[in-house]
Amino acid sequence: MIDLLLRRYLWLIDTLRTSGEMSYEDIAACWERSALNDDRSALSLRTFHNHRNAIEKHFGVEIACHRGRGRNTYYIANREVIEDNMLNHWILDSFATGNLLAGYRDMADRILLEEIPGGTQFLPTALKGLRGNRRLRLLYRSYRSAADTETTVDPLCVKMFKRRWYLLVRKSGTKELRIYALDRIRKLECTDDTFVYPATFRPADYFACYYGIATDGYSQPRTVRLKAFAELPHYLRSLPLHASQREVEQTPDHSIFEYHLSPTFDFIQELLLHGDQIEVLAPADLRLRIAGIVRAMHLRYENPQGMK
Repeated sequence: MIDLLLRRYLWLIDTLRTSGEMSYEDIAACWERSALNDDRSALSLRTFHNHRNAIEKHFGVEIACHRGRGRNTYYIANREVIEDNMLNHWILDSFATGNLLAGYRDMADRILLEEIPGGTQFLPTALKGLRGNRRLRLLYRSYRSAADTETTVDPLCVKMFKRRWYLLVRKSGTKELRIYALDRIRKLECTDDTFVYPATFRPADYFACYYGIATDGYSQPRTVRLKAFAELPHYLRSLPLHASQREVEQTPDHSIFEYHLSPTFDFIQELLLHGDQIEVLAPADLRLRIAGIVRAMHLRYENPQGMK
């Protein structure tokens, strides 16, 4: 029942977000046609107002009424709560996509999706620990080890990167920060022990100068200049690599982008992904590092037939 109500709340927010100002009658008609409304139940005026109140309480989204002569209309009065809150935005966009696809289940063979790695079963426990400042006990196996390790940690935040969920923690009783991939956790449980969340720690600030989730603990943020060729500038404009991205030069042949970040492993991997459509101009040590990787790759391919 709670899950159904939540989906109805999200549906109402998304409907007003995409359609703008609407009358109750128009909203009720949209609900009758919605793929979410399996039993084609009606949306009564009383239920609609109950949903309005619940949405403001749980999401902070105010559905206001513009009173007119014989026709009241409803709209989202504080859209910034959606647009400026990444979690709200992500939830609503995910819901809208899922709701759209639900109406096309009969052609599932023509809608191809990417599989999500395992580990999401541990997300509720991680979030429970975060909400209650409760220590977590986890059993983990990294890709670099054949053995499981057990440890107790203080959860600081969860972060999604490339369809995987990660958990940033502080090892209990220390100042050491670590990141665990949820799909490599073998067991996760909340303990009864609580901890004091660091008052000055802001997860968004912690990751602000990194691309992805890899943080090496010693790299300092620097200005990185990249030259992009062919169609890559268009992709970078539509989906920036990092929040600090600035396009500082544009020609018919190439564009130059600047970033302020720490060029750690995830960022280097992203650069290599774009092959010869990207060139590192600065800093010099990053350019040399990329060049070294390219040379090593070249050596692997010197024999066109592969190793015998």
